[in-house]
Amino acid sequence: MSTVLTLKKKDHWYKEPWLLLVVGGPLVVVCASIFTGALAFLGSDKVVAEDYYKQGLMIDKDIQRDAKARELQMSATLNFDATSNKIRMKLEGKGAFPNSLQLSIASAASDGMSVAEIIRRLPMTQVSPGVYEGDSKLISNISSNSVKLFHLKLEASDWRLTGDWFEPEQKVAQLRAS
Repeated sequence: MSTVLTLKKKDHWYKEPWLLLVVGGPLVVVCASIFTGALAFLGSDKVVAEDYYKQGLMIDKDIQRDAKARELQMSATLNFDATSNKIRMKLEGKGAFPNSLQLSIASAASDGMSVAEIIRRLPMTQVSPGVYEGDSKLISNISSNSVKLFHLKLEASDWRLTGDWFEPEQKVAQLRAS
């Protein structure tokens, strides 16, 4: 009598049902972490400014300039004239006013993936005592800008005024010493 041994043919390793449980979970975690890392890298905000050290050193100077503006009781009223593309400013306070000032206008711009701050500097020239004018053509069309909120900074050598301007075509901006 002869005995014939028959061996059962084994399935391939990739057809094992336990393989999905053992390898599937960690594989999903690795794929999710790669996706999350790529999303964080591509959509990251710029938290720290490039010149953070210089900005930190300027804080004391800015505080002193704000205090000087309070001491001089400085204030400014800005109007935007869309027909002539002029920004007209009335400056009030104690002391002599300089012949020219610089107005910094900051706004945010987005390209869909990131947001960047755009700062434009506008020279303001004195047209009469306490009244200044600047050409807004130098800072592109404010009226065509989709962003309607601007941060303003009016600076002289020893004082500064800051404030926000919402919808320049419709409203007047008031800058006061803080």
